[in-house]
Amino acid sequence: MIVTVLGGGNGAHAAAVDLTLRGHEVRWWRRSAPFPGGGRLKYRTDRESGEIAVARTTHDLAAAVAGSDLVLAPVPAPAQPELLAALAPVLAPGQAVAFTPGTFGTWFGARLRPDVAFLETGTLPYLARVTAPGEVGLPVTSGRLPVGSIPGTGPLADAAHDRFATAYPAAVRVADGLDAALANWGPVIHPPLIAHNLGAIETFGDRFDIHADGTSPAVLATTRALDEERIALREALGFAAPHWPLRDYHLGEDTSMYPPDAKAKLLASGLWRESVDLEHRYVREDIGCGLVLTVALARAAGVETPVGSAILTLIGAALGQDLLAAGRNLDLLGTRDLDEIRRVAREGVAVLRS
Repeated sequence: MIVTVLGGGNGAHAAAVDLTLRGHEVRWWRRSAPFPGGGRLKYRTDRESGEIAVARTTHDLAAAVAGSDLVLAPVPAPAQPELLAALAPVLAPGQAVAFTPGTFGTWFGARLRPDVAFLETGTLPYLARVTAPGEVGLPVTSGRLPVGSIPGTGPLADAAHDRFATAYPAAVRVADGLDAALANWGPVIHPPLIAHNLGAIETFGDRFDIHADGTSPAVLATTRALDEERIALREALGFAAPHWPLRDYHLGEDTSMYPPDAKAKLLASGLWRESVDLEHRYVREDIGCGLVLTVALARAAGVETPVGSAILTLIGAALGQDLLAAGRNLDLLGTRDLDEIRRVAREGVAVLRS
């Protein structure tokens, strides 16, 4: 299968390696940055290390996606609008584009190209970090990967899910793109870590491992409470279980999105001892997009979110911004009608035009 990987971050590097190792023909697109080693990547997993060469590298987006069975976009949510503006005109009807994860990026893609299936996952398929130019460590790969699409049903969606499952056999199909967006663990794990540890983050820089040093019992209590708000919203919107509770990850359950030993492998790798600041993806994506979306939807649904709202207030004060007003809110979606959002997520954007 031909898979096009877009971007140059941790997820793109990991996907290029993993999908090449799985036998797919990988095309790798970056906007302008050079490709390390001409598209050759060294890698290290928890089991092996080696080197791969992707089938093709290109800065030409149209050439990258032409004839591709699956377009994979592991880009930060704030970068999605600019990417979609360039991507939408060069896609062919019936193609499949997957955001990994999406933070409801499926909504924006489907509005631009209703004849294309847009998918998104509940987490990045890998716990991975670029360790040096042309090198990536990916100690953990998802064992159960929730994925939804807009449209959520019909031949277009079915074909796209089949292709995605060929690339990622761990895929678990969920109702639609909103279902997958509200399964996303990023806006649950990272906001409490940032809010509770901001002093240490700013003081100690890369000497402070936010996951190893910052995950205290108090932080975990806040994380559990935030996750309960997410699950309450899912239930209010009519989504069925599984709700992908984050406790499964912390308890090492086999119902988690990652294998039971994922947390141990993450900590043992040492890859997350990095500088995190207020421009980091944990802040701009998981708080400014993901947590804002959750709180905005919850308010419209009448679901209380005291923990999520408090984090938005605290981080907004640190940034000097009203995050709920500036982030991925319902005004940005273009409608405050929850029934319309649910209907479009399930049936596709054509519903808006009927």
